[in-house]
Amino acid sequence: MCSSDLRSARLLHRRDFMRVRESGRRVTAGTVVVNWLEPASCPPGTGALLGVITTKALGGAVIRNLARRRMREAFRRLRSSMATPSWVVLIARQSMRDADAARVEADIAAGLRKARLLSVG
Repeated sequence: MCSSDLRSARLLHRRDFMRVRESGRRVTAGTVVVNWLEPASCPPGTGALLGVITTKALGGAVIRNLARRRMREAFRRLRSSMATPSWVVLIARQSMRDADAARVEADIAAGLRKARLLSVG
């Protein structure tokens, strides 16, 4: 999957982030908080969409950008294994500052499994 595929599969508008945060569910997994909107609540015709949140409390711009890139890359790798297409918002936690890319991907996978969004296997 090329980067343009993921770019078009992103949540970009505040109203969409708010919809996931207010109407969706959430689970914490290590370095991330996974928020998701149940597939039945997603507008028809939309596949798996990703939104990423990094706050200034995480660190400076370089740290926040690195966290966003790692979360997007992890989601890109896991997206094809999703059981049902859902809207997902990932929020970086303070512990992501010291985590490597492998740990971030493992935590996102664990969160998606807890949410029952990832196919077993």
